Amino acid sequence: MYFGESHVSVDDKGRVAIPVNFRSLMKALGHETWFVTRGFDNALFLFNVAKWEELIHAGKGSMLDPRLLDFRRLFVGSVAMCKLDGQGRLPVPALLREYAGIGREAIILGVDDHLELWSVTGWKAFQERQAQEYKRMAAELFGRPADGGQTTNGGCAGC
Repeated sequence: MYFGESHVSVDDKGRVAIPVNFRSLMKALGHETWFVTRGFDNALFLFNVAKWEELIHAGKGSMLDPRLLDFRRLFVGSVAMCKLDGQGRLPVPALLREYAGIGREAIILGVDDHLELWSVTGWKAFQERQAQEYKRMAAELFGRPADGGQTTNGGCAGC
């Protein structure tokens, strides 16, 4: 499980310096190759090989479904397979860095089964946008009301 947030540097060749805590876990789990693709909110998603294969198999469907095809074009069509180098840096292609607005600095997040790479300003803006929703999201995910879902406070258990 990957968790935490770290401020990272990006060198002139687009290599992201992976923090020691993530690198140690990557090495222990054999996660040295990553599939980097467009995420949501102008972030990048980073998946290890096993998770990527799981997602690709789960997302199979008819090529005749225009919505699925459009999603796959963006998600799979923009993916890059990247491998950690000997210094613990992950090369991220320029097109993906541009999509995410990543310059010389970035934020890397551990989000359980994957990592995310954000521009510093993009991550800050996302946090600010979500600040009001954070409590509601927690209640929906973890604070199920004991009365079978009936609440009297606008649907927010524990609010």
